[in-house]
Amino acid sequence: MITKITGQLVALSDNTLTLRIDAYEREVLIPEFTRRQLQGELNQTVSLHTIEYLEGNPMQGRMTPRLVGFLSEVEREFFELFCEVDGVGVKKALRAMVRPVKEVATAIEEQDAKTLSSLPGIGPAMAERIVAKLRRKVPKFALMVARAEFDSEVASDVISETYEVLRSLGHNESDARRLLD
Repeated sequence: MITKITGQLVALSDNTLTLRIDAYEREVLIPEFTRRQLQGELNQTVSLHTIEYLEGNPMQGRMTPRLVGFLSEVEREFFELFCEVDGVGVKKALRAMVRPVKEVATAIEEQDAKTLSSLPGIGPAMAERIVAKLRRKVPKFALMVARAEFDSEVASDVISETYEVLRSLGHNESDARRLLD
């Protein structure tokens, strides 16, 4: 399984990018929030944390390998969690991820179904399902620091660990988050 890919960004479209890796070019599916972050990186070397999956109908024998790319492992982890909700597959999740992970996770944590249902492909019923399945699993994603503010996985780990310590000391999710903010 391909979990990280690095290459020269040679093309960027609405939902895909093309990376040149030596003699090969590889198409990678990306969510909208990742595309916006990569707009100024054309012809630069970029690294993406990826999810590999097969698309197609196994009954017809037509399976196409696909890669979905993210700028951080945490974004990839959130995407995988988001796809675990019944009725949300890779394509629907890709289409819905127009907002940064932190904003989507905060909406889930705060049980804001209205904000979630404003995402493309997510209706009110699906938003309620997402909240019900994920609200207890997303606090660490709601604490994410924007990439421009902090480009360090160590800092992210410190924030996550501090959050867990606050929770173990008896603070509820919102208090721990408020204290970290």
